[in-house]
Amino acid sequence: MAAVLTPIDLRRHAKVRATADLPGVPDGTPGKVLQVGGVTWIRYRVLFENGVEHGLLDGRHIVGRKDWLPADQRVADEVTADAVDASDDGAAAVGAAADNEFGVPAHLLERSAAARAKRAAA
Repeated sequence: MAAVLTPIDLRRHAKVRATADLPGVPDGTPGKVLQVGGVTWIRYRVLFENGVEHGLLDGRHIVGRKDWLPADQRVADEVTADAVDASDDGAAAVGAAADNEFGVPAHLLERSAAARAKRAAA
């Protein structure tokens, strides 16, 4: 399964916390954004309070200090969200995006298969 990028909007010198265990940085460690980079994938270079500096971090790894929740509360929120999704019976699923694991709409897959068949026949 592909990793889900979580968009966050942080600026340089923003106060953050780690939301995952990183090499040398335990979950919940406070830090400060040193650099923001990227166009389509916004990533951050962060200096944590324990002296470790990491780059290429995004919403999967850090969050603003005010938005941070302890790990046990995050797990409880995810379990609740999964229970709500299961009770929907797929009614809220996005139509074409759920056709395959990559989110490619079915009509594009059919068009591609028809083009391959036409090319093989020629």
